[in-house]
Amino acid sequence: MRAILLILMGCCLLLQSCVDAAISGAQVVYNRNNLQHTFNDHYAAIRSSQAIYVNTDRYKDTHVSVSSFNHVVVLTGQVSTPKQKEEIGLIAKNTSQADEFYNLTYIGAQPSLLTQISDSWITTKIKSKLIAMNDIDPSQIKIITENGTVYLLGIVPRKQADLSVRIARTTAGVQNVVKIFSYLNISKT
Repeated sequence: MRAILLILMGCCLLLQSCVDAAISGAQVVYNRNNLQHTFNDHYAAIRSSQAIYVNTDRYKDTHVSVSSFNHVVVLTGQVSTPKQKEEIGLIAKNTSQADEFYNLTYIGAQPSLLTQISDSWITTKIKSKLIAMNDIDPSQIKIITENGTVYLLGIVPRKQADLSVRIARTTAGVQNVVKIFSYLNISKT
């Protein structure tokens, strides 16, 4: 049974990577300057994750994901104590040097492998739906799913944000949607 779950998780991660690659490929064609921002975001997330998990073993009983998008860093996942939440938040905030920072970790038990697979599948379904929409630029929206809660980040017009929230809310398995958007106001002059 565990082998089947691992295979399913691998398939979900592979599908999610394919969707990310499609979005990244489109970004290269349409916006070369965005590559530097994407690199900086990935680098900030990697540095923060290393500071939490590689440079020390104090947090081996936690399950924290560091995501960065448009200089906004979001921590999601599970910690064991309020002190760990505070310490990990400070480490990630100082290491990432983000413009905005959100520590959305919760205190509780680590999610099961089945829950992690389900979260990956939810993210993949939402990304696929966004790619299929003509009214949304999926490269401008980051999707994180943790324990059935979907976090949406990006700098988009309010109409795109509202539409992406509607898509996320109506996706099977989603329990809650958290918006972390900055809104673009486009006016005609």
